[in-house]
Amino acid sequence: MLNHDFISKSDPGKAVLLKNLALKLPGYAAVLGLTPAEVASVQADAAMFKHILDRQESYKTFNQGNTAYKNTLRDGPLGAPLGPLPVFPTLPVAPIVVSAGIFPRIRKLIGRIKATPTYNEGMGEDLGIVGDEQVIDVLNLKPVLKSRLDAGRPMIIWFKGSADSIEIYVDRKDGAGFVFLAIDTYPDYIDKFPMPEGLEAVVWDYKAVYRISDKHVGQFSDVISVTVTRQPR
Repeated sequence: MLNHDFISKSDPGKAVLLKNLALKLPGYAAVLGLTPAEVASVQADAAMFKHILDRQESYKTFNQGNTAYKNTLRDGPLGAPLGPLPVFPTLPVAPIVVSAGIFPRIRKLIGRIKATPTYNEGMGEDLGIVGDEQVIDVLNLKPVLKSRLDAGRPMIIWFKGSADSIEIYVDRKDGAGFVFLAIDTYPDYIDKFPMPEGLEAVVWDYKAVYRISDKHVGQFSDVISVTVTRQPR
């Protein structure tokens, strides 16, 4: 039985926690002995973190659209309508820039809140600062791999779940068998290994195993095969 951290591993999850704290901490400030400056600090952290995530997503979708436009412009098919050029995103005015270390700062504050004599579990649940207990059968954890091509490169699709990361191995059918490829912390992984010269298509095999606290856990995934074809230049 493991006690899951109240701070999510994902950036969207972290943003949800900050939003909830920014909204609800003012109502608990008096009973928990929080100063107006501490509450304002959390609210500023929440606003800045949301802004930077929105900014990242705007750039991401623009880059995806721009890449698709570029690929069609470059390769066709002949006569395909291009449509308007993707428009670079106009971003809202940034909030007050906060100092680095939002979540070390939040963790320190929550530690003090939980040590306050007037704190109770009901408050913690409402504030979203109580970790959930969950049974994890580490012996039987097994990644399920899927794949697709990203600009001709194999994308290894995997689900993180309770693991910290995944260790990926590849067999390029060169006689070396499966060899270590990468440790990936955030799904998904793109294999950027170049196509061998003189070949128009290859089949590469992949397998992976989960990692928790920098150690292998569970079982290796089933092997998946990915056919990679040479892209036109």
